[in-house]
Formats: sequence, structure tokens, C-alpha cells
Amino acid sequence: MTDRYEDVARHWVSAPGGSCDVRYGADVVETMGKILASNVGRPRLCVYVVGEGTDAELEERIRRQLTDGGFEVVRMEAPAGPAARTMGEVTRALEGFANAGVTCDDLVLGVGDVDTLSMLAHATAMWCGRVPLACVVRDLDGMVEVATTPRDLDVAGVTRIAGVSTYVKYLLCDPGVMELAADAETSRLGRALMVASAVAENEDAFEALWNKADAVMAGDPADVIAAAVDALKSRGHLVSSTSISIRNSLAYGQTFARSLEAVVGACVPASTLLAEGMRFSARLACSLELMDVDDVLMQDELLDTFDLGEFAGDVDPKALADAMKRDRFARSNRFHLCLPHGIGRLRMTVVEDDVLMDNISAWCDAHAPAKE
Repeated sequence: MTDRYEDVARHWVSAPGGSCDVRYGADVVETMGKILASNVGRPRLCVYVVGEGTDAELEERIRRQLTDGGFEVVRMEAPAGPAARTMGEVTRALEGFANAGVTCDDLVLGVGDVDTLSMLAHATAMWCGRVPLACVVRDLDGMVEVATTPRDLDVAGVTRIAGVSTYVKYLLCDPGVMELAADAETSRLGRALMVASAVAENEDAFEALWNKADAVMAGDPADVIAAAVDALKSRGHLVSSTSISIRNSLAYGQTFARSLEAVVGACVPASTLLAEGMRFSARLACSLELMDVDDVLMQDELLDTFDLGEFAGDVDPKALADAMKRDRFARSNRFHLCLPHGIGRLRMTVVEDDVLMDNISAWCDAHAPAKE
């Protein structure tokens, strides 16, 4: 399989209860009609869900491909961002499927950001036992995240708390229609997820990403997409594992990221929040003598190479500790954090209150603005 895109390349990625057929290359959008028609049997109906912010030209190109593939197309719309990840939007999507007469033999295709596509992953998993979902991703974050680990829904003010075990059946990644600029926030978040996935997978995956980091930052779409495919494979392995501790490793850095956002607000980029979550978790693990300091510094260097900045601002340590406890106790009756016991060995770990406060206080002091 080539990493260059004269032709569309294909890779199967493990997913819970199935697998995701990933197609990537410069001609994906122009060949997707035939690809989908040949994979869903005799085409009849496709519900085409257009996420907010989708370029009108891209929308029309996709619609033409679907009709050329022999599908009867029913168009729907969906919001973008966190507003898409609600029970109300899932219900609206299900009502749209009902009105269109969708069956398990039909197809739903979505184009949009990671939140729009994540909502559709949950909706299609519920409909008729599962209706196949195809996604055209618009950025690097969407490519890395949505196929095997779609975001859960927000409920009653709790972030990413409700969802079903689901995955995307067909992931279509065309560099020509994706935002891949290195300084785009979606690209930074995609790179942060690459690091988290590699740390969770094993030393070989981490070394492979380390060796590709400079090429990824150079910006050649082939190199960026190749690294994203590696991250997809890692996430597929992790989420499909029979070991709950391995599946839980995908939570690496997430508790701290959500808690810091709850304290400081949505002004901090998600990529910075996740990078700080990984930095904090690694240092906490080192203080517990679970992780070697050299591994902590290697992770730091990779995050720096990927231009994943550090947070700067005043944060009250107690407020952050309380936010972390609220986040964990919303999900479990025990206060466990996903900590690295080394590259490729992440475990849910008990952390005593005094140790947690010491590490949070040290983090807050290190990230406070310099006093003049």
C-alpha cells in the first residue's frame, strides 16, 4: 500500500463489534459513489447529512457521487460543534431516518466536523440494529477520532458522558477537501491525539510517531495522513481489546483536560488542554515512581515538536482538584486516574488526596503568569 496518493488507498481498522473501512487519497471524493455502491449491496437509499459549515461546492460534489452510485438521496442537516452532541440532535436524526424510511440495508452518509459525525455514529448504531454510516471527514481531528472512538454525548451539563459502543463503517479521507494546515486547531488536536494513542499503544508505536514527527510538521499531506492512519490503527487496537484496562487507556489526559476547561472556560484550545493533561499525568505518574523520568521528557519533546503549547494563567489548585473529582465521580464510584506506568502501559490508578493536591499545586505554580 502506498502512502502517496496517485490512487485511493485502503486500510481496515479494528472496531468494537466490527471494522472500519478507511479509504484515503486525493481522489476519494471523486470515486466514493462507486466505492459505497459496491460495499452496501444493491443501492437504494442514502440519507445524506450535511454538517453546519460544509462548503456548498463539496456538498454538491458528494451528492453527485451518491446519485452516480445509484442511490436515492434524502438530504438532512445537522449542527456543528458541541451543539451536535446532544440527545435532542440524536432524536432529530432518528426522526429523520424514520421519515425517510431508512432500513438496515440502506446507508447514512455524513460530512462535517467530529461532533456532527460522532452524533451520527450514535444515531446509526441505534437504528434498525445498526445502519451503515459513511463519513467524509473535513479535518485531521475528525480522521483520528471519529472512526473508532466517536465522542460521547453531553447530558445535563456533563461533558461526553452518554453513548453506545459504536464505530463508523466507512471513513473517507480526501486531503484535497480536508483542513490540514499545521497551525489549524483541528490539526493540533489531531496531533495531540496521535501522541496519546502512541503512548497508550506501545513503544514501537511511540518510536514510529517520533520518527515521523518532523515530516508531519513539514506539512506534506501524504505524511500527515500516514501518521493519522497509524493513530487510527492504534485506537482500533485499544478500543477493541478484551482487556478493560487497555480500553481505558484511551482516557489518557482526558480527565485533566475536561477539568481544566471546566475551571478556566472554553477560551483554551482543546489541543492545549489535552497536551497539558498528558504532561500532568506523566509527571504525576513519575512522582508515584510509576514512570521513568526519561519517558516523561520524551513525551514532552514530542509534544513540543508537534507545536502543542502550554497553558499560562492563574488557576486555583483546589478548584482544579474539585473539578477532577467531579469529573471522575460522574463516571465511576472510585477516584482513579489513567496514568502511564511506562510507554504502552496505562492503567487506572488510585491517587491519594495529598499526592493529587501536591501535584496540582506544583502544576498551577509552574503555569502561573510571571510576576513583574
